[in-house]
Amino acid sequence: MKIEQNSVIKFWAKTSQNPEKPKAFHPLICHLIDVVVVTHKMWQEVLPNATKERIANAFGESIFDDITLERVGLLVAFIAGLHDLGKCSPPFTLRGKNDNNKTLNKFLSIYDNTDYYIKGSVPKAMDAPHGYITAVELPHILADNFGLNDKISNQISQMIGGHHGVFPTSQKLNDLKWESYTGNEHWKNARRELAETLGNLLEVKPTNQNKELKLDNGTIMILAGLVSVADWIGSDTQFFECEISDLEDIPELNLAVYLEKAKTQAEKALNELGWLNWTEYQTEKSFDELFPELKKYPKRELQTQAIEIAKDLKTAGIVVIESPMGEGKTEAAMLLADCFNYHLKQRGMYFALPTQATSNQMFGRIKAFLKERFDEKQINLQLLHGHSSLSAEFETLKNAFKEKHKTGFMEIHDIFDECSGDSCVPHVVAAEWFTYRKRGLLAPFGVGTIDQALMAVLQTKHVFVRLFGLAHKTIIIDEVHAYDAYMSTLLERLLEWLAALGSPLILLSATLPIERRNKLIMAYQKGLGVGTDVIETANYPRISYATDSTIKVINIDVSAKTQTLRIEKIDENFVENLKDKLKDGGCFAIICNTVGRSQEIYEKLSDDEFFKDKIDLLHSRFRFCDRETREKRVLERFGKPDENGKSPNRPRCAVLIATQIIEQSLDIDFDLMISDLAPIDLLLQRAGRLHRHDRKRPSEFNQPELWIIQPEMNDNLPDFGVSKFVYDEHILLRTWLELQSIEQIEIPSEIERLIEAVYDKKRECFDEKYLIKWDETKVEMNDKLRLKRAKAKTCRITDADDEDLFENVILQLDEDNPETHKTFQALTRDSDLPSVSFVILTYEEVKNIDFDAKPTKEITEFLLRREAKISKKGLTHLIIADETLKQKSWKNSALLRHHRLLKLDENNEIIIGNFKVSLDEKLGILTEKTGGKN
Repeated sequence: MKIEQNSVIKFWAKTSQNPEKPKAFHPLICHLIDVVVVTHKMWQEVLPNATKERIANAFGESIFDDITLERVGLLVAFIAGLHDLGKCSPPFTLRGKNDNNKTLNKFLSIYDNTDYYIKGSVPKAMDAPHGYITAVELPHILADNFGLNDKISNQISQMIGGHHGVFPTSQKLNDLKWESYTGNEHWKNARRELAETLGNLLEVKPTNQNKELKLDNGTIMILAGLVSVADWIGSDTQFFECEISDLEDIPELNLAVYLEKAKTQAEKALNELGWLNWTEYQTEKSFDELFPELKKYPKRELQTQAIEIAKDLKTAGIVVIESPMGEGKTEAAMLLADCFNYHLKQRGMYFALPTQATSNQMFGRIKAFLKERFDEKQINLQLLHGHSSLSAEFETLKNAFKEKHKTGFMEIHDIFDECSGDSCVPHVVAAEWFTYRKRGLLAPFGVGTIDQALMAVLQTKHVFVRLFGLAHKTIIIDEVHAYDAYMSTLLERLLEWLAALGSPLILLSATLPIERRNKLIMAYQKGLGVGTDVIETANYPRISYATDSTIKVINIDVSAKTQTLRIEKIDENFVENLKDKLKDGGCFAIICNTVGRSQEIYEKLSDDEFFKDKIDLLHSRFRFCDRETREKRVLERFGKPDENGKSPNRPRCAVLIATQIIEQSLDIDFDLMISDLAPIDLLLQRAGRLHRHDRKRPSEFNQPELWIIQPEMNDNLPDFGVSKFVYDEHILLRTWLELQSIEQIEIPSEIERLIEAVYDKKRECFDEKYLIKWDETKVEMNDKLRLKRAKAKTCRITDADDEDLFENVILQLDEDNPETHKTFQALTRDSDLPSVSFVILTYEEVKNIDFDAKPTKEITEFLLRREAKISKKGLTHLIIADETLKQKSWKNSALLRHHRLLKLDENNEIIIGNFKVSLDEKLGILTEKTGGKN
């Protein structure tokens, strides 16, 4: 049955929720066009050439000229437009028949007394997701009408059928192959006519394909992510309003004219996202051109070797840089990333770091680098972590763009939802991707935490959007030694997928065990389709470089002088020794393994008159605004000297008490350090903050010293106290034993020997007194490692070469909701305790906010600046379960909806069950049960 154009227009995609336009709707064909033009504009101006050529190759093209790429781009845009073809089906179109929906019932008159109307019960829309109906019905249209082979037709259909977040399985599609779901022949003809209308509009011509041709998994994930993002943008009512104002008076609509109108809106939308006007890599730049401020210094050997490796970067590969702290790893990585991007036609970079603090500090360095690289042109650089929207430096960049997605996805609604109940807020989920919290992966350049990258291999809804964001970028991951077995298992899968996506990778570490290095290289090469069993090595420091055809490992000389690190073993009563050491001044750090211990030591020193005005405290249990102030103060006081070698803010005498948050990547420098006993690699990392910069120091500190607090001895065996709940007791034991006879460490010559002594699995206990404890803790450690790896494997996505991709990316782990059981949460870090994000307000702050009103942008920012996290047995569960701590007005806020609110009383405390939570100006957040502070 041939359908007239006006009949095609009657199939609807969205309705207006604007009370002033109760009869308005957006025709399905118009929405398909909206997504087509967004996709095509992204193809032309957002996707890098590397991605376009990869997709063209997957469709059987071998010549990559402008004409070929444009033809493939139109085909991809056409495919994206077909994502909602399943809305032309009884469950979606006739939904109002069962739901008594007054707005939708008005639509039914269009189908009354026609072959489209179904007598009797219409299946519920939630039982027949329209994306899945697309996947059922599209293959024969693509094969019969547009010449795609059966394999690719099925792959494309199943891929875009998952555009709401989860790919449909074969079983699910089989369950929907019934006329009650798909409709009779008239519905099939209507869907075919919609596809033909769209194809004719775009002048998409049938192709002749090799019958054996099929899409690889990397290309599938890239296309799936592209379709979802284009759909979200194409659904934004700010740019694509309801085209029909009155469903009872549908005018003739010239689709060619509408196509041109939609193109204009697509350009506006992408421009306001900051995705257009991409500055391409027109020329290759040398190290001196990228870092002109370093010209006055002699090049370090690491940087010289990186320059040589850069000459060979003709294909995607992995580079692992292992060298001591302060050798210029960051500059070497940025040079290599720039060369990868230039030679491989990549678009951008993501720099992943272990913490928010290190991300914030790196953000400034990357901003300066890009400013130099692209000659002052506007660059879309995103900061990506939970508090990125609150970064003062990031705020200055955001002001260059208008934040346009405050109301997007809110006015025009898809009446069908794939879930039901209060927990399903699909427009908010989509909107979250366009907040600065998540959008960074989609922008060309990003700096953020490793967690944001690891989320790309967890089985969450829209996991392919994250993979799309990382595809054909160069990824730099710093401090790769810092991740436990759970995170490392996720990291290996991430590396495999990055290789499959065509994303070069650079890993940085000062203290990486050889076994870990080898596993990471093998994971990446697996994604390239290479099986590697043996990886050569060279003496530390070294650079390893691997592609699908080669592995090179190069020893590098250390440019800086060899340092002798003096090791002093001390007990808990170190205060008098510390006072004596600081009598002529000096800057000192005390690093504790837990927040509670850092608070205890701070209180202990606060009671001593000598330290009262000299101590500061930094840990993770401050509100964000308070922690941000302290981090800034720490960087100002202990950071790098200015270009004149001066440090005007550095105190004559000061002590910083902190947790592990200062051991990674932060460019701060101390004269002396005390540390709780920790694994040897982390002790060396902490020591990397000693004598980091060239400066004049008090005479007492002419040599870097690390004082290590020794564990108490019980029955001649070390008792590691709370530290054994933070680190593996077996590794602590091995570290303690290794250090017993050591009074100094030569840096860097002894780094690898010490790390291998502690982490080499084949090493046996050399002291019979500790053999039983050695064996017991080793068994316990191995059990924990197996459990952590097993947990990570259950929640990570399948292998990059899995033949049954669509059958094995089916879980829907929850990213943010603390009420979800841990088993079903998308966690990038393993913990035995659940955590909950909450906003904690003082009595005075509470009085100034209307909590019944929807929070404005300004109030949302104010609240998020007072955010903190608690992960404490007993208390966390109480906070999650307490309904009074939820805020109904936050339900539709993309940034606040999973937070709890703690309102403190006049004494700055609140009682929750049998816990008291209080806010101390100097100590941070305190939790108290019977037994005191903890």
